[in-house]
Amino acid sequence: MPLTDIFHRQRDEAYERDLQAEAEFWNKQDSCLLAMDAEPSVQRYQNERLSGQPEREWYETISDHGDARQGCILGAGPGKLEAHLLQRNPNLQLTVYDIAEDTLRRLVEKLPTELKPRVETRQEDLNFVELHADGYDLVVAQACIHHIVNLEHLAYQVNRSLTPAGRFFMYDVVSESYLQFEEKKKRLFELLMTATGDQRTVPERINWPDRSNWTGSPFESVRSGDILEVFGSYLEEESVRTANSLVGLTIMRGGAQRRGNRLSRAVRRVLDTALDVVAGRGKIARGIASGELLFEIDSLCCDTGYLKPGVAFGVYRKRS
Repeated sequence: MPLTDIFHRQRDEAYERDLQAEAEFWNKQDSCLLAMDAEPSVQRYQNERLSGQPEREWYETISDHGDARQGCILGAGPGKLEAHLLQRNPNLQLTVYDIAEDTLRRLVEKLPTELKPRVETRQEDLNFVELHADGYDLVVAQACIHHIVNLEHLAYQVNRSLTPAGRFFMYDVVSESYLQFEEKKKRLFELLMTATGDQRTVPERINWPDRSNWTGSPFESVRSGDILEVFGSYLEEESVRTANSLVGLTIMRGGAQRRGNRLSRAVRRVLDTALDVVAGRGKIARGIASGELLFEIDSLCCDTGYLKPGVAFGVYRKRS
């Protein structure tokens, strides 16, 4: 079937209000999660899941797919990705798209002086962006697509913009839309918090994101739960690696980075019935090192599909 350019929202008055609030929200953010260093063991775990190597971040694998000359980045970051791509590809010209003018300005300011001439910035609404047809042999999205409501339109544009040999690399939040986590995910995380944490640091009640009292930006995780399905249908998937079914909740909810080394009977019952049966694996060994238990459970949840992952790194080709 031919690919269809679909718009879930149009540029009406309500949309324009939300868009202005979204841009203002990000213009005020001097830093973001992308710019923050994760606890080392968490970073190594996520690297292992997304790149296959504990000391290698997802974007460092992009150069494995060959050199690029014309590229674009969807969503301006803190500069690590942009600098890495420009340094590894001396002939690369980069166009960076973002809704927030100040975010684009801060990105350019952080880049080394010698790299700035090869970067062009464009303040654009990615919900309605028009990318150059067959214009890029490299397109990278870094944690911005979970703020897009017109996913089908953006996926259509990305596919249209790729050259026949081009690649699209996407790192993003793919958990439940609007962070409305399913009950079994919240229950398992709460059990782990209680069973393996220092009781002095475990909150009596976790304040999960509430749609009736929303504190995020208007488009925060608006359709994050649909991202993998939509982009998998508009482009040819080469690989998708996932992580953070539960680890991401530890970071988001401000829980302790390290947990104890044992499971309560309640958690073990949940895993015995829900994970071991599905995965066909034996029971998790007792005495596992601090932190590793959470990572092992997280991996099982991602690999078996028992829980929706928190983040994904996908590599895609152009679909005819």
